Amino acid sequence: MTNHEIARRFARIADVLEIQGENPFKVRAYRRAVDAIDALTEPLADIEARGGLENIEGFGEAIIGKTRDFLRTGTTKLYEQLKDAVPSGVIEMAAIPGVGPKTAKALWEALQVTSPEELEAAAREERVRAVPGFGATKEKNLLAAIERSRRLSERLPIFVVLPYAERLRRELLGRPEVGRIELAGSLRRGRDTVGDIDLVGISSDPDATMEAFTRLPGITETLIQGPADTAVLCDLGLRVDLRLTSPENFGTLLHHFSSGQAHNIKLRDLADEKGLKINEYGVFRKETGEELFRGEDEAQVYEALGLPFIPPELREDRGEIEAARRGKLPRLITEADFRGQLHCHSTYSDGKATIREMAQAAAERGYAYLAITDHSRSLQVANGLSRERLLAQIEEIRALNRELAGRITLLTGQEVDILADGSLDGDEDVLAQLDVVVGSVHIRHREDEAQMTARVLKAVENPHLDILGHPTGRLLGKREPFPIDIEAVIAAAVRTGTVLEVNAAPERMDLSDVYARRAKDAGARLTVNTDAHSAAGLGGLMWGLFMARRAWLEPDDVINTFPIDRLRAALKDAAARA
Repeated sequence: MTNHEIARRFARIADVLEIQGENPFKVRAYRRAVDAIDALTEPLADIEARGGLENIEGFGEAIIGKTRDFLRTGTTKLYEQLKDAVPSGVIEMAAIPGVGPKTAKALWEALQVTSPEELEAAAREERVRAVPGFGATKEKNLLAAIERSRRLSERLPIFVVLPYAERLRRELLGRPEVGRIELAGSLRRGRDTVGDIDLVGISSDPDATMEAFTRLPGITETLIQGPADTAVLCDLGLRVDLRLTSPENFGTLLHHFSSGQAHNIKLRDLADEKGLKINEYGVFRKETGEELFRGEDEAQVYEALGLPFIPPELREDRGEIEAARRGKLPRLITEADFRGQLHCHSTYSDGKATIREMAQAAAERGYAYLAITDHSRSLQVANGLSRERLLAQIEEIRALNRELAGRITLLTGQEVDILADGSLDGDEDVLAQLDVVVGSVHIRHREDEAQMTARVLKAVENPHLDILGHPTGRLLGKREPFPIDIEAVIAAAVRTGTVLEVNAAPERMDLSDVYARRAKDAGARLTVNTDAHSAAGLGGLMWGLFMARRAWLEPDDVINTFPIDRLRAALKDAAARA
């Protein structure tokens, strides 16, 4: 069995167990196994052959045993017991944010509804309100949840699609006739959500490659099949296009399908001004049809038009072509520019690593500093710190700094809740001691725009607040941004010196690229943080970098690229201006 097939079976087990009300820790164990398998680049069969299953993070004894069963026989006893215990449509109902497994099970059993569509019909027919424990209000909320889920599911989060697309790419690259495969489309441009998957490649036997493509694990239907372009549906519910060409045409094909439609239109207009024609096949003289460019490097497309290379993340017709013509393209930020992280968690709250372990992991990544920002006391669900525990943490960090001097500097901090009235969840005398205070909204997301804006603006005006964390509260695919006047928040941040965060947690990626670009243009300073809850989580910066690069951010826009002395001065300046 392939990794993908085994992961999907574990996901099915987790889904059914959750609906059946099984122990949440057991459910989470199976979901961790799915995440671990999806992250692998080596087949589980090869890992088992060299005796390495025990070394996979998130694999306990039960998961290892079932993995061996799947590899040997294609199934396992528990999977056979559970695979048909709950209809697939009920699992889809349970996955709707605002519904959940308990509600899905109750309505399935009471109304015999077995899909989101049947559930919606029952609610519109006012049959849900008759089920014990529901009523008209819950019925109305259920309809709103279904409608919201439909909007959110029109495109999938990039953190779901990118690993899937990378798996397809790896499997195609493993074939002897395939010379190159690259991701294109919105994935290559780093958009936060994705509507389809585009792959561009080179093959010496296109027919064989396309036939193999249609048989890859997870491919459910072939829509079009030909030697140059094959389109399929995958079990993510997305269309996947594979386009193959010769090496000499690869550059133009990759460029065309890696650029937004508006960018390509603007390039065609520019080419027309120069008496040229540009498309996915090359660059030509308009009058004679003479071909001016063929090649493997897409940078040559821009050279033919007298432009410098424009990175894929910028190709949205947001001024990048005009900037390129003026020689004013930004030097986009990269992971190598970062000197540290200013938002992460330890075992003091809901993290999985101690402060020492987080510090060691950060030092191994070459960071000069790391801020520990565990949750504040009101967020009890995340084991928020009381005053006494925060003071004890400050002392531990000071002691570790003495021990780790010369390797890394730990900064004291906290992620404090922005309370309903806009105040910060902490004692002023303790907040004043901290190097970094991140303020975030974690509760009461359903306030109207006026209430939420007033709440956040009050927090931004607080002199103790250094960073506004995940400023719009979105969870990709699960929760839309809360209503807020982001322009007013940006203006207040500029006035007070408050730093705006691009939170790199893959489900957040908040600020979005659009809002981060507005913040940059307004003169606000930003920070990109992993919001890591484990040592491995410090490696998740890429998701925030997608937003940062699409927002045209350069290193000087982002304060955690600064050396520590400049960082301290920037934070102190922000406090003084508030």
